[in-house]
Amino acid sequence: MPWRYSGTLLLGALLLLFALNALMDTGARVEDVGVQRFDSAWRAVGDGGEEFGPVPMRLPRNCHSRDECEHVYRIRFEHDRTGDGPFALYVPQFTGRIQVALNGVPMADSTLAETSLRQGQGAPQIATVPERLLQPGFNEISVVLSGRLGQGAVGPVFFGPENRLRDDYETAHFLVVGLSRLMDGALLAIGSILLLIWLARRQDQLYLLCATISLSFALTSLAPLIASAFGDFLLMPLNTLRFVAVCLLLPFVWQLTGRTPPVRTRWFLVPGALMMLCFHVLPAAWSMFLLLALFMPLALGLAVLALWQLWRAGVRGRDRTALTLLVAVVVLLALAVRDHLVLSTGVGRAYVLLARFNGPILAFMMGAIVLRGFAEGLSLLEDFNARLRHDVAAARVKLQQAFAREQAQAQRETLAAERMRLMGDLHDGIAGQLVSIVSLSERAQGPVAEEVSRACHSALTDLRLVVDSMEDFGDDLGMMLVAFRDRIQPQLRRSGVRLDWRVHDLPDLPGLTPTLTLGLFRLLQEAVNNAVRHSGSDVVEIESPQQPGQGVRLVVRDHGAGGAQPRRGHYGMENMQRRAVDLGARLIVESDATGTRVIVDLPQRFGAADEAALKG
Repeated sequence: MPWRYSGTLLLGALLLLFALNALMDTGARVEDVGVQRFDSAWRAVGDGGEEFGPVPMRLPRNCHSRDECEHVYRIRFEHDRTGDGPFALYVPQFTGRIQVALNGVPMADSTLAETSLRQGQGAPQIATVPERLLQPGFNEISVVLSGRLGQGAVGPVFFGPENRLRDDYETAHFLVVGLSRLMDGALLAIGSILLLIWLARRQDQLYLLCATISLSFALTSLAPLIASAFGDFLLMPLNTLRFVAVCLLLPFVWQLTGRTPPVRTRWFLVPGALMMLCFHVLPAAWSMFLLLALFMPLALGLAVLALWQLWRAGVRGRDRTALTLLVAVVVLLALAVRDHLVLSTGVGRAYVLLARFNGPILAFMMGAIVLRGFAEGLSLLEDFNARLRHDVAAARVKLQQAFAREQAQAQRETLAAERMRLMGDLHDGIAGQLVSIVSLSERAQGPVAEEVSRACHSALTDLRLVVDSMEDFGDDLGMMLVAFRDRIQPQLRRSGVRLDWRVHDLPDLPGLTPTLTLGLFRLLQEAVNNAVRHSGSDVVEIESPQQPGQGVRLVVRDHGAGGAQPRRGHYGMENMQRRAVDLGARLIVESDATGTRVIVDLPQRFGAADEAALKG
């Protein structure tokens, strides 16, 4: 839910704000014994006279007018030489420019080392006071305040032992100057990175807008340094960049929330160009009038529209990115309220203003959000690339498998075509010649002719078995055995032997190739021929008894006298054993007075190694 998410963000931001406020409470560290704090002074007016009564030295309106202003404040205090030295003057907070003197001797001048022109605070000033300058009794501190663009202010002045003021000065100087420079460096880095990303992705203006805003705030902060290095003519254009950055907030929010801008982004650069032109052409009074009457209300209106767009996208549209940025803006407004309370009511003793960081912090948050989106996009792209590589690898494997199947299919088709050619040649050539020889032998008379006819019939049957084995039966063992029966049964009939066929419901045997088929044909043919030649039985049985959970068993049985065993000079039994090994089958020969049984236990699947062995 957006309210729960925004509440969590606000709670975390408030805790951070309290911790930051405690860190910025630098004034508590100088409220020490021996340290004098001056919250009011006599202000010089006219030709050096003094205004009646002390004037409070409190930000932000010591000096405020449309023209340049310069006020002189005098502080009289009593010094006891018995205190611990050395002593120092410390001014933690001011705007504009100040010059500090002790008993007429200059001690500090902010114009000599000006580091920041941001409205709200200048760099803290501390000066060691030589012991000889301190007079017994009363001493006088004079502070000359010069307002830039008609505005200037100075806060409390401290006098006391240097070792008790130096720590607070170092902390305040880091928070005012060092931290600002660190943020400027971060904004320059973020802006440069986003600019480089935009150069590679010119169609996405979000990166260009965020880079422009980040660089504008950074260059505005570095305006004094850049102007001192390259010339004062750059001071006004660089300070104008802050206004340009504020004007670009609305198109940035449009791009961030995915809304199509109703006008081109370039039109939001026009107010910045007009503001720069006014400060270069018109008198200072007119420029200040236009700044207060036109440019500042315009910037405020654009900022309000940007906030409204963030509210719509974050709360109504439940866009967490917009909601995060909206909460950040609320926290920055809280910083401004805190500074107002510190300056106007004296709540707390902090002398480091936080609102001066609002612009850079907002730009930093915007850059961080955009870079996070870019990083998340890269992460998604890497995940997509990983999935794509995985899918491509899987597709490559599938293509290789499909290619292998196509190659195998092409090889099978080639072998099938070659088998058909060989089958045709054998049928039309050798088989035709054998049929002719049988026909001639049957016409002739005598035992020689009968022997030739018998031999030709046997050769013809064997040739037809070879031709049948070249047929591709697939994995269908039953069809293969039916083809064997159709070829062997006429031969048995001519020999006066009856075939008792009891082979039914055979399962498929994967891997049954024509080469394996021929080997099984030869094994069964040898078993049948041995039964016909040596058993004396007038019946040969071929059966396949059921073996649940095992391979196929084929049994060739006769009812002869038995006595089947290997004999010297006869290789039938040895050939049968070799063919069984090549098939990966187990061969068992049982022979007794009731007959001979040749048992062939086929494997459940013919392997590639078996076929390779057969080919060998």
